[in-house]
Amino acid sequence: MKLLMLCREPRLYSCQRLKQATEKYGYQLDILDPNRFLLKLEQGQFELYYQDGESYDKHRLRPEKVGLYQGVLPRFGTTSTEMGCNVLRHFEQKQIPVLNNAQAFTLARDKWQSLQILTSHGIPIPDTLIHGELYATTESVKHFGLPMIMKTLSGSQGVGVMLVESQPSALSLLETLKNAKVPCLLQRFIAESKGQDIRAFVIGDQVVAAMERTGASGEFRANIHRGGTAQAIQLSDAEQKIAVQAAKAIGLDVAGVDLIRSQQGIMVLEVNASPGLEMIEQVTKVDIAGMMIEQLLKKC
Repeated sequence: MKLLMLCREPRLYSCQRLKQATEKYGYQLDILDPNRFLLKLEQGQFELYYQDGESYDKHRLRPEKVGLYQGVLPRFGTTSTEMGCNVLRHFEQKQIPVLNNAQAFTLARDKWQSLQILTSHGIPIPDTLIHGELYATTESVKHFGLPMIMKTLSGSQGVGVMLVESQPSALSLLETLKNAKVPCLLQRFIAESKGQDIRAFVIGDQVVAAMERTGASGEFRANIHRGGTAQAIQLSDAEQKIAVQAAKAIGLDVAGVDLIRSQQGIMVLEVNASPGLEMIEQVTKVDIAGMMIEQLLKKC
């Protein structure tokens, strides 16, 4: 049996762990870059071609036609979301099982739309707003008071997340983003979280691992990639329930659900469709990669 991973950086820890886990089950895992695919709709069929960057001979112009795989695992970053999901959707149309479908993947990558869905399912989130380019920014910044959080609608690992502490700064940032055609949202700052959040790793109907992340000194973001630290924790039944509900609301089989504990109770910050494995496997000692492959094989 052959499985496929859509990934641009095969040397990453997460990709290598998933490859090891696949081989442990006795299967082969091919890792292909979604940006090297050609998708074709011909005579009612969904065809795929792949151009290998290392072996491709530009003088012969003969990319390989992609054969069938038993299952597909998407692990592409935010810069490849559109093409990656196009490739993923092509496989879905060929009735090949995927671990996170294109619709859910696309939804998870849009911070605003995913928060709308979470709210429609009664899942608590920090108060959040978005406004059109003709709406007065001087009015929008009045809704939550200062400081407040400003986030671009796409981005990961803390990139595009800003803590705004004054009205002049807020207005200046909003104007800069507006001129750059970068949409953003504003969010109430939960001061009591104190630079801490929780990553709950959801597979299917359960939280299989969880860690608490603490930001570096003076850093309001708890992301590990911003210099933060992490430790394994056990979530309460209520917290686990909310994490699973959040993943299901977005439609994800596998998700990294980011939570914060506030005075109003647990809140969901974000639901990630391609969560990293390195830190959470290290601190929890849980074989998450193996569980992910097992989940995909159940669908094959």
